[in-house]
Amino acid sequence: MKKTAFISDILFSFILSAVFTLCFFRYLGLPLLSAAFLSALCGVLLACAVGAFLQSKRKLFFLKKSDEAQKQKLCLHLALLSEEQTSKFFLAILNKIQPTRQFSRSCITTPNEFICIKCNFEPITANEIVKFYRIQTSKQRVLICLQIAPAAHELCRRLNVLVKTENDVYQMVKENDAMPTEFLGEVKMENRRALQRKLCFSKHNSKRFLVSGCLILLTSLFTPFPYYYLVFGSILLLAATFIRIFGYE
Repeated sequence: MKKTAFISDILFSFILSAVFTLCFFRYLGLPLLSAAFLSALCGVLLACAVGAFLQSKRKLFFLKKSDEAQKQKLCLHLALLSEEQTSKFFLAILNKIQPTRQFSRSCITTPNEFICIKCNFEPITANEIVKFYRIQTSKQRVLICLQIAPAAHELCRRLNVLVKTENDVYQMVKENDAMPTEFLGEVKMENRRALQRKLCFSKHNSKRFLVSGCLILLTSLFTPFPYYYLVFGSILLLAATFIRIFGYE
């Protein structure tokens, strides 16, 4: 929520409460000063309550937004891992809860569950569910994935395969304090700054500086105070020349 909207809502609450209660207290026969004082007090109380509610709502919004960004980074990280690395990742998490061992490259087992891990970019298909179901086991089958196609999800329901998708995966990793310290696919701060420098000093930007500088210089011909426009127009033209010569391709 923007700060202006936040202040506007508080002011609206104060005015609404103050005006209504002022009329109400005057209707009850209270003197004007007493009614004004009590209505202002009611307005302040309501404004404080609305402000506290909006502030908590704002914190919850940013928390959800932060969790969503963290979840997306985790999903990308898991999708970039190999099947063996993904299995080891979940093996370490589940070992904290119960004894777990590796069964195959993409499957692990617990005393009660047979777990298949498929953290792919593409949704899991029904054919992959069939391959998983053909593995003989008497344990509860569990599929851990990021996305699953509707037909595959319906097949899992019919075959009694428990499905855990990206939200369940994120919750599992977060609750067991197993979030990676470094995420694969994440642009590091040094690379991000280098990318920002390249974007700012790209030779393509020289055209924008050139056009802006020319427009400002032309404006100096029609204004009674031309020096300001001449100085800043010249600076923009010098910047355009510098970026054109020394900028990034």
